[in-house]
Amino acid sequence: MPTSKKISIIDVFFIMLLSLGITNHVILIPLLLQAASRDAWMGTIVTMILHIGWVYILYFIMKRTHNQSIFAWFQEHFGKTVGRIFITISSFYFFVMAMVILRETTTWIRVTYLPQTPKMVVSLVIVLLCVYVTYNGIRSIAIISGILLPIVWLLGHFVAVSNLEYKDYSLLTPLFVEGYTPMLNSMVIAAGGFMEMIVLIFFQHHMKRRMNYFYIVLLSLLLGGLTLGPLMGAIAAFGPTPAMQARYPAYDQWMLVTITKYITHVDFLALYQWISGALIRISLFLFIITDGMDLKKPKHRAWTLLALGVTLSILTLNSTIDRQIELFVLGKYSLAFLCFVASLTLVIAVAVLIKAKNKGGQKT
Repeated sequence: MPTSKKISIIDVFFIMLLSLGITNHVILIPLLLQAASRDAWMGTIVTMILHIGWVYILYFIMKRTHNQSIFAWFQEHFGKTVGRIFITISSFYFFVMAMVILRETTTWIRVTYLPQTPKMVVSLVIVLLCVYVTYNGIRSIAIISGILLPIVWLLGHFVAVSNLEYKDYSLLTPLFVEGYTPMLNSMVIAAGGFMEMIVLIFFQHHMKRRMNYFYIVLLSLLLGGLTLGPLMGAIAAFGPTPAMQARYPAYDQWMLVTITKYITHVDFLALYQWISGALIRISLFLFIITDGMDLKKPKHRAWTLLALGVTLSILTLNSTIDRQIELFVLGKYSLAFLCFVASLTLVIAVAVLIKAKNKGGQKT
């Protein structure tokens, strides 16, 4: 039986930094470099600044809904039909996001570390672990995040410091050699990743208290830093052109690490970082999907989670779908999700504003 205990603000930080941080490392950084080369880091900084204003919308929604389940709120204020449509659209989004990170993770592990292991085995092991964690509830996800994140954070600082001798930060300039268009393109990509903070709205009812605006801004800046640090490090370590051509620049920085002349090839530590992020991200998204279904019986919840997990695995193992996901990630991923998440956020905000005005009108 999953726990019903609510989570603290620090738990929220742990969960968000792992679940969204993995996207910033795995998906955003290569796309940023391909779009803007060395201008990408400046585009990321500008986006971080603008995002501080955007997250006020999240704060506004959380404040006006009084930390109620957003799924239940829609059904209560707009009826079951509209509520179910909202739940379906939101669940589809989280399912696709879980599928993308599962595909990226299993492919990377098989190509890099386990070339002789069937991809199905890697995929099923990850999925079953995520299903187990999700079944035990949001508190379980929070506890595991609290254990994993400090080590992930230390490893991130370790790889950054260890490679200082190979880095030349003068490679970060000159900027805007090809005008401002590359930077603007990188801003679109960065915004697509940063706006994933909409996830906060979908598990706000499991928080002990509402997050204030300061905490949301702080979380936004920390997530931005998880993109900016490895991005600048990749440019400084490899140069703008080689970094732009790399598929996983953040991982490639691990291959440079040496501890004296006797210890090399410590890049396997990157596996811990990646698996940690993927585990929490998929688990959180599965949790949100089943939370929207409002399954009362533990047995129904367990079977639903298992069905969702197996479906995720089957879809990512399909060669046609696998290829489409890869093309999508390398192509229109950021723009598509930027438009979708921005639209979804605004729709929720407008809905909350309308209901707030109607309530105020009725009182007068």
